[in-house]
Amino acid sequence: MCFGIGSIHFLVGALAATWPILFPVVLRDATIVDRVFFVGSIFFTTAAWLQWLEVLNGDVATALVSMEPKWRWFGWMPHNLGYLACVVQIAGTILFNFNTWDAMLPDLSWREQDLLIWIPDMLGSICFLVASYLAYAEVSHGAASFAPHSVSWWIAVVNLAGSVAFQISALTALVGPSPMSQGLIFWSTLFTAIGALCFLIGAYLMIPELFDSN
Repeated sequence: MCFGIGSIHFLVGALAATWPILFPVVLRDATIVDRVFFVGSIFFTTAAWLQWLEVLNGDVATALVSMEPKWRWFGWMPHNLGYLACVVQIAGTILFNFNTWDAMLPDLSWREQDLLIWIPDMLGSICFLVASYLAYAEVSHGAASFAPHSVSWWIAVVNLAGSVAFQISALTALVGPSPMSQGLIFWSTLFTAIGALCFLIGAYLMIPELFDSN
């Protein structure tokens, strides 16, 4: 749920930044769009944290209701791909928190934008890419697989595609002094929208996956 809400925020923000003419006046304001991204990043971090707790404790809702004394808030499971994926993803979402928060700072020079906004964006995107591949490897039980009849496989594939799109977005978001670098912003916001759409589809597919597991 939280990951889906975060994806919607990023999708709306990216589409509004790419084609502002299609959106209400309020979403043509860059300041408002930056706030939309920041709120979305908070939902991403919340979702990643809950996934991490689920890896440590099993079903989070069941564990909270049962109030088991063995409930764990922290743990170290380096041989568990799901755990490693969650840890790397949490790091990525926190970097996106910094990235989207810094984007709201006014009057930044292009060097400050690269330092405060682009670097966390790039590192966060790398973390998402690594985490998505680890999740894909866990589902595949190896380096790669092809299992189109598996909902879990599709979730991993769609999330990996979204992470690739986020990585392309970060690569094209580097700000420089030349007008040419500014022209790449369109592609950055476009690939952010593509990545967010992939993550939204992945979050939606978790619903049938839940029923399949039951």
